[in-house]
Amino acid sequence: MNPPTRPRFARLCWSLVALAWLAVIAALINAGFTPDYWMLRHFEGATLPYPTGAVIQFAVLAGAELVVTVLIVRPWKPGRVWLRLLIALVLLLAWSFPWLAAALHQAPVQGMHLLCLLLLDLAVLLALCVVSLASAWRALTGKQTRRAHP
Repeated sequence: MNPPTRPRFARLCWSLVALAWLAVIAALINAGFTPDYWMLRHFEGATLPYPTGAVIQFAVLAGAELVVTVLIVRPWKPGRVWLRLLIALVLLLAWSFPWLAAALHQAPVQGMHLLCLLLLDLAVLLALCVVSLASAWRALTGKQTRRAHP
């Protein structure tokens, strides 16, 4: 990728992150309308209010997770993308395990955050597989890409 197209590719990456965050926000808002049946059992006859605070909290948390992942991976920078993807995957999986452990009696908004986090884990894993296969194919065929000086 030549230097003039790098800023365009970086803008495209950040635009995709913003679209993904908007999709996560929509999913969290939708999950807020789902009744929390565990809480309803303990407050019989009451209707629970909409969890606005939880939706905002998990939307900010999901946005931070997306931004940190993209800052670690930096897909617009050539060279060792597979290593940055591997580091991001290990960190994301380490971050996902506490959320998985808390999944027993969680609110629907927290459950949606967990699903979005697992989807991000899966996306990074698939990207790692594709980049690793492409790197292995390039190494096996002997084709070297010409890198521009930074």
